[in-house]
Amino acid sequence: MLFLNKIIDAAKAFSVQRSQYTERIPLSGVVTAGATQTFKANVSNLGHFLCLFITGHYETLVSVTVDQVAKIIDDGICHLRMQMEDGGTGQRLLFSDYAPLDLFLQPGRIRSANATNNLLDIATFALKADPAPQLFSQTEHNYLFTANSDIICRMKNDSNADIAFDLLFYGVRRKSAAQTVGVKVM
Repeated sequence: MLFLNKIIDAAKAFSVQRSQYTERIPLSGVVTAGATQTFKANVSNLGHFLCLFITGHYETLVSVTVDQVAKIIDDGICHLRMQMEDGGTGQRLLFSDYAPLDLFLQPGRIRSANATNNLLDIATFALKADPAPQLFSQTEHNYLFTANSDIICRMKNDSNADIAFDLLFYGVRRKSAAQTVGVKVM
């Protein structure tokens, strides 16, 4: 691949490199049992954000009564659904309806420390979920968010237990022209 070094225009490459960088915008929260809640991640005023990938994980908890004792167990079922919206001018819906998180998030389901049956309670063996998958693959999601806008996620929880989630939007931040004035290439 030594021929590529003759094709690359260093001046153009450095110009692009000074004007943008990779960035990750996290969003996490706990959705109350049986509720629909809105969560926001701010894009900030540093510049426009081109989202390239989404990744994340979520819990799969439910409250059950076993021998007249209430327990939170991990049933392995995705109880969370999400609708995503661009919070900039126009408030554009990015998902036309609520999509279950297990359809597009990797690594997806995680074991929760909140569950009382983390492979210990033999009496509720039939209610235990299989181990969470450990595969990791980002989901491609190309969308340009304007500077100083929000990434809005509406989450629905159909479980009778509170469920936590974490999302990560990975992409490229396009800096404003004012931030790159006076930057010199070495």
